[in-house]
Amino acid sequence: MRKSTNGFTIVELIIIIVTIGVLAALGIISYGEWGRRTSKTSVRSDLMRAAAELESNMNAKNNYPPNLAGIDFVASNDVVVVLYTNAPTNGVYESLTTDQNAQLLLNVCNANLNGLYNTVCAFSGNGGGAKIHVKGTNSTNVQWGNPIAQETVSLPYGPEYEAATDAIIDQFLAQGGTFPVNVSGKAAPLPEPTLVPMGLATDFCLEGHSSTYPDVIFHLSPKAIGASEGACPDNPSLHYFP
Repeated sequence: MRKSTNGFTIVELIIIIVTIGVLAALGIISYGEWGRRTSKTSVRSDLMRAAAELESNMNAKNNYPPNLAGIDFVASNDVVVVLYTNAPTNGVYESLTTDQNAQLLLNVCNANLNGLYNTVCAFSGNGGGAKIHVKGTNSTNVQWGNPIAQETVSLPYGPEYEAATDAIIDQFLAQGGTFPVNVSGKAAPLPEPTLVPMGLATDFCLEGHSSTYPDVIFHLSPKAIGASEGACPDNPSLHYFP
């Protein structure tokens, strides 16, 4: 039988298909590696840009911002940048009950008066006659009656006590407390607070992720020459604030 010259044999077709498949696979692998390299470059570049803005803020204000808000930085579309700082935090309570609100004032009172001539704050009485009694060497007779208005929180014993009572009011309000405070005399456990930044930072770690390749992660700390591969090292003093 005469061999046909008008087409491919089955063996030739198989060889062609396999060759095309190998070339396609090599192309996909090459494209994937190219995409990964591009993502790594984007992440490192974004970290360097963000760090430059943070250092600019440090030079201008002698502090880093507590988060990425307020600086001229937006991450690339395929990059996620997270900033961890050591900005001081404060616990803020939400939806406090009446007894929890009084408990917060009592806790803040003790936090700021402790050490001033053995001064302590405690609940005294109950019902409508309940109050916060400020006890101590110089203040055994001071009682903040029910309900406690903001102007009631005072101690007439000199500058140290004036500064302490100002701090009590400021901290109480900053942590979600509200005046007037109605005291029942009952202790009440406080809920878990929400931590918020209460100041600027002196240290940070930037962490960058690729949204396309989740395993592409780099981090960068102050004064670093370049970004290092991997997540930010464990540092209990650094926190994330959105």
